[in-house]
Amino acid sequence: MQLPEGLIAQARAMVEELEKSTGARFLVLADPCYGACDVNLQYKEYSDALVHFGHSEMPSLQTDEGVLFVEVTADCHVLELVPEAAKRLCDRVGLVTTVQHIDKLETVRAALEREGKQVLVGHGDGRIKHPGQVLGCNVSAASSLAERVDCYLYIGSGDFHPLAVSLGTGKPVIVLDPFIRQIRDVDELKDRILRQRHGAIVRAAEARSYGILVSSKPGQKRLALAQELRAKLDSKGKRAVILVANNIDPDRLAGYGLDAFVSTACPRLAIDDYMRYKQPILTPKELEIVLGERKWEDYVFDSISV
Repeated sequence: MQLPEGLIAQARAMVEELEKSTGARFLVLADPCYGACDVNLQYKEYSDALVHFGHSEMPSLQTDEGVLFVEVTADCHVLELVPEAAKRLCDRVGLVTTVQHIDKLETVRAALEREGKQVLVGHGDGRIKHPGQVLGCNVSAASSLAERVDCYLYIGSGDFHPLAVSLGTGKPVIVLDPFIRQIRDVDELKDRILRQRHGAIVRAAEARSYGILVSSKPGQKRLALAQELRAKLDSKGKRAVILVANNIDPDRLAGYGLDAFVSTACPRLAIDDYMRYKQPILTPKELEIVLGERKWEDYVFDSISV
């Protein structure tokens, strides 16, 4: 059994219930699990099958028949918040969410249409299972609508997913958070993050040595990209080394004595964990700005596609 952070408190009860109802014996893999990109493909060393709770499968990430994905949806109400959200939305709305609320998408769409909105739900690339579903690393379901909508409504908690939609599309995003019963935008957060990213790029431009980070997680592994980035840095007279890890820890990386890092792993690593690093940490798209291949005005959000 593999569980995300939000379900580990229920692990013991889940094991008891499943063992009682199936007759099988369950082990809980206690390493952190960050999504369907993080399926433990070494499960055969411990068991006959793997049940991965909380995430939808990534169609383009091939797993064997011994892996079962069990989606978990949140038990919360959203309809009473729709009228308030509608007041802050434009006329043409793109609707997005995570798998935890995917079962509410059509209900919210109908409610917004009753409020006079034109609502579209996009289809993502091969990494995305459900229409309207976004991941921290992939907002293709949102960007597929960018030419046909003026803003987005994100259903869910947290800031990173709506921030990713805003950075990935360049459009305003309103958040309907059913857990804290709040309607908000991400404009102030987006401005603050962009200032942080600009600062990281400026600092990294002075670096002479770079660590290029590669995740060994099956859905985050971008070794070919890391090799391309190293070749680019070499051509600019910079020293670079590729570092591969399953869980990337800034405390361990500090010991390598490098001036800056570039992460080819989950985009959240550079953005969410920025303050944990003593050295600047960039996304591959941000390195393009450092190397003069992209202008700051053309800043784009890093994503992992098919």
